Amino acid sequence: MYYSSTLFALVGFNKPVAVSLVVGGTNFLFGFACFFTLDRFGRRIILLITVMGMALSLTIAAIAFHWIPVSKDLVLEAEGINWAGVVLLVTIIFYVGFFAAGVAPVAWVGTELLPHEVRALGTMVNTLTCWGCNIVIASTFLSMMKGMTPSGAFGFYAGICGTGWVFIYFCYPEVHGMPLELVREVYTHGFGVKHAKKMQKEMKFARTRDATRV
Repeated sequence: MYYSSTLFALVGFNKPVAVSLVVGGTNFLFGFACFFTLDRFGRRIILLITVMGMALSLTIAAIAFHWIPVSKDLVLEAEGINWAGVVLLVTIIFYVGFFAAGVAPVAWVGTELLPHEVRALGTMVNTLTCWGCNIVIASTFLSMMKGMTPSGAFGFYAGICGTGWVFIYFCYPEVHGMPLELVREVYTHGFGVKHAKKMQKEMKFARTRDATRV
C-alpha cells in the first residue's frame, strides 16, 4: 500500500497514482466483505482461504516480474507496459483483496480469545507485533527489491504467507460461537485444533437437538 504508486511506475504505468487508488479502493471494499463473513463462517476458514490466496497472488507476481525488464537500480528497461505488468496489477489487486478480507481484521479481533486477566497485556503485545512488522516491511521493501530482485522479494513474502498458512492449518483452532469458558478448554489441549473441531460438532448437534424439541 505504501509503495504501490512507486511499484506501478516501475513496471510502466503512465498514471501509477491512479492505479494505486484502485488498489486502495480494493482494500476498502473487501474490508466490508469481511464484516459480513467473519462471524458467519468463522476465523479459521476465512484465514485458510485468504492466506492461501495471498500466497498464490504473491507467487504469480514474483513470476510476472521475471518478464518485466527491470535493472538492479529498479529502472524499467523498456517503453510502456507489457502483458506481465498487467498480470502484476491484477495479482496485486487480488492480494490486497485477500488481505483485507482476512488477515487485516482477524489480526485485531483475535485478542477477544484471550482470558480477561491477560487481555490487556495480550492486546498490547498484538499491537506491537502488528505495527513492528509493519515498520520492518515498510523500511526494507525497496532495499529487498534491489538486493534480491523484485521476483526474489515477492517470492520471499509468498514464502512467509505459505508458512503462515501451514501454521493456521495446524495451530489455529476454530472457536466461532464459543463462550470464553469453552475457549479456555480448547487451549488446555495444546493448540486445540482437533479438540475445537470436536466441540464445534457437539455444539452444532446440541443446537439441532434443541431446535427439534422446540
